[in-house]
Amino acid sequence: MSLRLFVLVAFQLVLSTAQACRFAQDAQPAQWYEWSDSLFSADVTGIALDQQKSVDIITVRVVETFKGAAGAAATLRVPSRMWASCRLERPAAGAHVLVALNPNSDTLLVPLTPGNEELLRRHRGRQPQSQPQPQPAPSSPTTEKPFSY
Repeated sequence: MSLRLFVLVAFQLVLSTAQACRFAQDAQPAQWYEWSDSLFSADVTGIALDQQKSVDIITVRVVETFKGAAGAAATLRVPSRMWASCRLERPAAGAHVLVALNPNSDTLLVPLTPGNEELLRRHRGRQPQSQPQPQPAPSSPTTEKPFSY
């Protein structure tokens, strides 16, 4: 029974990795916007390896924010095995990349071509804008204000 459970868990891990790899290679702008909480283009400024955790630590300078809070820089932790298993190129310093972070703190980082960058910009314009918050009605001079100084 425990061997069957182990095989099932291993199979699920392989499938989820395969799905992430396929997504990173084939996703269209709408899918990137849907998957991510934060989506931005960036230039890689440094790469280091945390050998104890088999994680690449990639620092980037944010160039353009497509979704989420704007920022100037980010430090990303990407599993080192992702590059080989997904057949993605490990970025070098100076590379222009698309960075996507989802609510589960998963990170995807792929090379970004000018054509794909333009597609992301166009798609950003199609995103539903947040609804403006209703403004309270202006108070009349006879209305008491709750706090006055």
